Amino acid sequence: QELRRALHNNEFVLHYQPQFSSDEQVVIGVEALIRWQHPELGLLSAAEVIPIAENSGLIVDIGKWVIGEACRQYSAWIDQGIHDLRIAVNMSVTQLRDPQFVSIVANALESYNMPGNSLELEVTESSLQNSERNVAALRHIESLGVTISIDDFGTGYSCMSSLKMLPIHRLKIDQSFVKDIPGEQSDCAIATAIIVL
Repeated sequence: QELRRALHNNEFVLHYQPQFSSDEQVVIGVEALIRWQHPELGLLSAAEVIPIAENSGLIVDIGKWVIGEACRQYSAWIDQGIHDLRIAVNMSVTQLRDPQFVSIVANALESYNMPGNSLELEVTESSLQNSERNVAALRHIESLGVTISIDDFGTGYSCMSSLKMLPIHRLKIDQSFVKDIPGEQSDCAIATAIIVL
């Protein structure tokens, strides 16, 4: 009930974590991270919002808001002279299964005059395994020019032959493999192997 109220009362905000290119030494994008400005409990993280949203079925409506808000922010940054920035948004399996998902993304892009290649949708490995429907939705999204990445890569059960067939442009290595780089040799080896892949 509180989540419904939060959506109705515009209590959600997006924070943007920079994505930095070590080669070019510039910020090349941001990841949109939802926060809930709770009237009594203060600022709550995604970890306190998403599980409840998933279980209650509100994730589709909240996800629609996130996509729209990210596209609106892109437009605002363009007006301020900030260009060449990609915005990444996390997607849930429930959103991918929603029949309106593709049109939600297409409408948000059109409403804010955002080119598809400035939006990146992050999905988990598990949401793509053995689901033709989810893969079909991502192929439609890809046709809009949107970049698709696998988030937390390395924590699921990836089948290399299926990865080859999926509409994926980017792999985001799970933090458990990169947090101890460069000190941990095995983490360095795993990260290097994924980059080569």
